Amino acid sequence: MPDISIQFSEQIMLEKCREVELRCKELYEYFAELYSDNGDAAYLWNKTAMEEQNHADQFTLLLKLRKGLACMVTVNSAKLESLQTQMRTVLEKVKATPPKLADALYSAIKLEKHLAEFHLGCVVEFEENSHKRLFDAMMTSDQEHIASLQAAYDKLKDDQDQLFVS
Repeated sequence: MPDISIQFSEQIMLEKCREVELRCKELYEYFAELYSDNGDAAYLWNKTAMEEQNHADQFTLLLKLRKGLACMVTVNSAKLESLQTQMRTVLEKVKATPPKLADALYSAIKLEKHLAEFHLGCVVEFEENSHKRLFDAMMTSDQEHIASLQAAYDKLKDDQDQLFVS
């Protein structure tokens, strides 16, 4: 039986994907701290940070299971490196000049929509359906946390609009 495993180049790509997820987690943890005086916002940021940790954990699991796991990494290396640089830049900028809550929510929504193509379900093609189903089940929260961020943003904007109408 041939030795089926993830190639070294694929391992590096998966490690970079995990790093992007961890940078998102760091960003959201920073926002949770920044907006800690707003219980709803802090809860949302902490919840979203945990979801990003879960995404990173999925990449970690995939890396641990790499022996005997037939799959192909489909993400573009240059695009991924650019994304890593962008994430570092975003973190530096928000820490230097903290955004207002509405701006942070809006930016996170845009970021999450952009990052959707880099999540595990889009980055890896599995040869066996059982492996695909395992990782698909773990990815079900992706659209939910985008929706949570959007709902918080919409509520905040509605609340602000009410201030101007009153």
